[in-house]
Amino acid sequence: MNTDIPQPPPFIPVPPPAEPALPEKLDTRALFEALLRSPRTLVQRLADPGHGALGRFLAIAVGSMVVFGLVLGSFAMNEQLWAAPLKITAGLLIAGLICFPSLYIFSCLAGSRAGAGQLAATLAGMLALAGVLLLGFAPAVWIFTQATRSYSFMGLLALIPWFVALLFGFRFLKSAVSASGATSNGPVLLWAGIFLVVTLQMSTSLRPIIGTSDRFLTDEKKFFLQHWIDSADKVLPLTTEEPAANP
Repeated sequence: MNTDIPQPPPFIPVPPPAEPALPEKLDTRALFEALLRSPRTLVQRLADPGHGALGRFLAIAVGSMVVFGLVLGSFAMNEQLWAAPLKITAGLLIAGLICFPSLYIFSCLAGSRAGAGQLAATLAGMLALAGVLLLGFAPAVWIFTQATRSYSFMGLLALIPWFVALLFGFRFLKSAVSASGATSNGPVLLWAGIFLVVTLQMSTSLRPIIGTSDRFLTDEKKFFLQHWIDSADKVLPLTTEEPAANP
């Protein structure tokens, strides 16, 4: 009696599908498509000198944030149509400048050999990818800006796309740092948490963004969690005669 038990065939890992090749010249359109279709190939290209991607990444990020800010500004209309895009774009760029030194330090602690220029282009690419994803959410967010007066609901609706966009942006950053020789993910993940908190605090420091106020900026210092709690029950005034809320 044959008692041999047939063995399953050996597991052969399936390689990921090949990404589209990048053109020799990385113009804005090529970088825009590469962020979505060829992120791993783009990460390798950023390691080469002379890629010229930093400025184009920043242009994509700024353009995307302006459009998304315009959508959020349409919730309160009036001066928020220009104030919200300005604040969101400025806040994102300031957060990037504030967190760039710590990104360089944490990437070195992770074992990365990337220089400051490559990390700057990578950070700009992360912001550009996050901005592109926010563009995809913008039409859905705009529908709700015209359907609700609740500050808390609009705040949540703005935060969810931002969390999703940053998730993919952090994945792009992590891939780039790993490709530059990093042997640990812990420092990069810690930096991602720092950057997220900084952007949330910037949105509070530059308030109001989705609400109305008689001031362009507030001089009141407040932690973003406390700001969310204080704004939970506020709604957009129906007419200009109603007192304006300052979330």
